[in-house]
Order: sequence, then C-alpha cells, then structure tokens
Amino acid sequence: MARSDVLIVGAGPTGLVLALWLTKLGAQPRIIDKTAEPGTTSRALAVHARTLELYRQLDLTGDVIARGHKVPTVRLWVKGKPRARVSFEEIGSRLTRPILSCTSFRRMSMSARTELLGYRDEGDGVIARLRGPDSREESCEVAYVAGCDGVRSSVRETMGTGFAGGTYRHLFYVADVEASGPAIGGELNADLEEADFLAVFPLAGKGRVRLIGTVRDERADRAETLTFDDVSRRIIENLKVDVKTLNWFSTYHVHHRVTQHFRKGRAFLCGDAAHVHSPAGGQGMNTGIGDAINLAWKLKEVLAGQAPDALLDSYEQERIAFARRLVQTTDRVFMLATAEGNLAEIIRTRVVPIVFPALTSLEFFREYLFRTVSQVTINYRNCALNEGDPEPT
Repeated sequence: MARSDVLIVGAGPTGLVLALWLTKLGAQPRIIDKTAEPGTTSRALAVHARTLELYRQLDLTGDVIARGHKVPTVRLWVKGKPRARVSFEEIGSRLTRPILSCTSFRRMSMSARTELLGYRDEGDGVIARLRGPDSREESCEVAYVAGCDGVRSSVRETMGTGFAGGTYRHLFYVADVEASGPAIGGELNADLEEADFLAVFPLAGKGRVRLIGTVRDERADRAETLTFDDVSRRIIENLKVDVKTLNWFSTYHVHHRVTQHFRKGRAFLCGDAAHVHSPAGGQGMNTGIGDAINLAWKLKEVLAGQAPDALLDSYEQERIAFARRLVQTTDRVFMLATAEGNLAEIIRTRVVPIVFPALTSLEFFREYLFRTVSQVTINYRNCALNEGDPEPT
C-alpha cells in the first residue's frame, strides 16, 4: 500500500502551492487530479502583491512576473468611450511591490487521471481509495488528506461539512482572444454602461486579452449552446474590440458559498473547495494559495512531531473568518456593479467615472484600496495562536 504524508486532491493553483510548500519543508505529499493533462483555460488570472510575496519564498516570483503582465492602469468606459483612468503604478509602493500580474499557472508533476473515490479516517491515519487512468482501484495510506478539488469537491462531500450559500443568476463567459483596438493596450478596461459586467484583461503577448462578461437575459437560459458570436456584438460596440482570433470560449455560473468547517479529523479543505465567490477583485486564486501556505507549515510541524495536533485547529479559525468576510465583501461589490434600474445606471455611468478617480488621487484611499485588494492586511493577531501575546506597537 502506497504511503505519503499528505494526499492532495486537485492539481490547480491551490493544490500545487500546497504540494510545493510541503516539499520545500521536507514533507512527502502526493498530488492527484482527475484530468488527463495540464489545463490551458484557467479563469484565474490576477496575482496580487501578497501572493507574490509568498511566491518569493518558493523562488517563483521572478518566473511569474516574467511570464505575466503588469497592469499599470484601469480605464472605465461609458457609451463606447473611455471616461476615466486610474493608475496602479504608485499604489502600495511603500508597503510592498505593487504588482497586479495576469498570468497562467502551469501544473507540476502529478498522478493524472486519478480520482478520489472516498477515504476513511482511521484516527491515526487515512486510507484513501483511488481509481487510476486504467480504471484500476488502489488504496493509499496517508497521514492527512487535503481537498483542493474545487466547487464540486469530493473531499468536502466525504467530510459532510455542507456548502452554504447560493448561486448568482448571472451567466459568466470568458474568452481568450487575440485582438486590436483602443482597449488592447496593456491596460485593464471595464465597461460601466449596462448592468451586465464586461471587462478586458491584458495578458502577456502582443494583442492577447481575456474577455470576461455576464449575461442575464434569455441567452442565460441556454448556456450549453451560447457561443462567442452571441456576445461579441456588445464587446465590439462598447469597448471597440476587434477580435482577430478566438483561442477559446467558455461559460459558467458563479457561487457565493463557504463551507461550515475547513477541518474534520485528518481531512482539510482549501481554495474553492472551502469557499467560492464572485470574481470581483480577483481574490479567488490568491485566497486559495493563502489557505495552502497557512496549512502547509502546520502540517509539517505536526508530522515532524514538533507541535501537537491541536495546532491544525488554528487553520480553520484563521482562514474561515477571512473567507466569510471576503465572500460578503465581493458579493456586495458585485451586486452593486451589476444592479439594475435608473439609479444604478446613473451611479455607474455618471458618478463612478468622476468620484472614483478623485478618491484614488488621495493617498489614504489609495493605500486603503491597495491593502484591501492585495491582501497584505491579513493577520491573525486575535486568533488562538497569539493568545496572551502583546499587541504589536
């Protein structure tokens, strides 16, 4: 029977970082994924400053920045014309490297086409049942199991912790294209004119961008047959995007949910398996990576006999509070950005283009915005591990 320290289920960014961090610390993880090969259509594209700080400890920051694209500004469009520009260049420069990088995350070595069928917590270890690419089943003995397997997590289902929340009625679409036009210049462009969200995110490579938008009219009822042609007219008219090549197009629904528990016995949940929310602020992947790193060092300490099992309880306490707050915040921002009605339209098209640039010209607001979006404000001062410690001065 195969033996590893930690079985990581799911080889997306969260699972990969957990595996890398555990390996760096000297643990022996095994990572599996149901898919046959590395993904090529990741929807997560924003890498924030806090994540780059963490990547630096794995010597990944240089590669990520080199393969990504630094987003210097965001332009806000109304009625087919750019109405405001907000610079990211100086925001947060005194706190850390103020980089918002859009990139793809490539996978490391893993057991591909290997599915978790279930696991049994034995108290002093876990027996996992796996099905490999040849449909043969095997047993895997591990000390712990980590579910990094997304919204439909099999680990969470086995844990039975629930996934309270809901699903946005909007249908999202995402397209990776090669294009030209005034919105294809390396900046992030967002359309404020209509209730449906629409943005153009720059990618590394000349003319490469990712289009992200929502649909909530009758077209949303036929997500399975929706094509790029069904949404391209608005993209062309509102943001003047001239698409030369469509590399891929996909639709999906977004949830806003947080599981009841991040830990149950010897099983843990990380990333989208534990919490999922709207894409407002590009927080999803970054939060999952934060989960993975918080859990990794604690697992290693317990595995090495340097800390009691109770240390692992702090993972849920520290991460679930942030996840709940994040879901509430992104939900409010997204609902405001997509609200219907005359008042909502006036706020988006007339108030925001004037007020938002004015606010970002104020240093205290820029710093507040950066601290919030970049996640550099996350701390655990009031959590169990710091009980009795004096407040930092």
